[in-house]
Amino acid sequence: GPAAGPGAAPGQPAPGLSGPDTLAPLAAPDSSDIRVARSHVPPQADPALEAGYLAFNSGDLARAQQQYALALRTDPNNRDALLGTAAVALRQRQEQQAAAIYSRLLDLDPNDGDALAGLMGLRQGDAAQAELRLKTVLTRTPDAAPVQFALGNLYARQGRWSEAQQAYFRAWSAAPGNADYAYNLAIGLDRLNQGKLALTYYQKALALAQDAPASFDRAALRQRLHQLSQLNQQVHPVQP
Repeated sequence: GPAAGPGAAPGQPAPGLSGPDTLAPLAAPDSSDIRVARSHVPPQADPALEAGYLAFNSGDLARAQQQYALALRTDPNNRDALLGTAAVALRQRQEQQAAAIYSRLLDLDPNDGDALAGLMGLRQGDAAQAELRLKTVLTRTPDAAPVQFALGNLYARQGRWSEAQQAYFRAWSAAPGNADYAYNLAIGLDRLNQGKLALTYYQKALALAQDAPASFDRAALRQRLHQLSQLNQQVHPVQP
């Protein structure tokens, strides 16, 4: 089965350790969709797909959108171009457009885990039904990182932090290069008062964000890192 997360059972809160009140988990990570899309690009792929991916990673959303549109003119049902277009729409806060693209992908393939995860991240809807759909996909593909991430977000919205942390850990384990996954795992650990482990994954998230797109507020993350570092020193003073 899937690996258990770090510190699966929440420990006792450390003295003086407060939860990350100012930080909330990310609802939908832009970067994961792009990475998933690129992993499916065949060797002889349309050059526009690669150009769109590179433009997105460099922050040039207008060029990324243009290149993905070019690829879609060649093949209107190209999955990678559709996922890329949805990722651009998310980054531009165009949630309705992204939702429409994910719905189209699900029309093409009802078992598309990436499209399902993207759609679930955008719509609150019936939580029980959403949980069932995500778990159904995971029975076939337990290592589908975006689906695990979406399940973690669903649990987090319900305050089910122990389950959320486990799902975030599975997402990060399947895609350890994803800064957003490391960040949400840190949030989950932080909410469970596992400050030392949370510190580790906040640091991972910040390091990963140096080389790839990330959706979180780096300044807020650094502030929380500082708080946790101070608290950790208070709880475990350095011996002379």
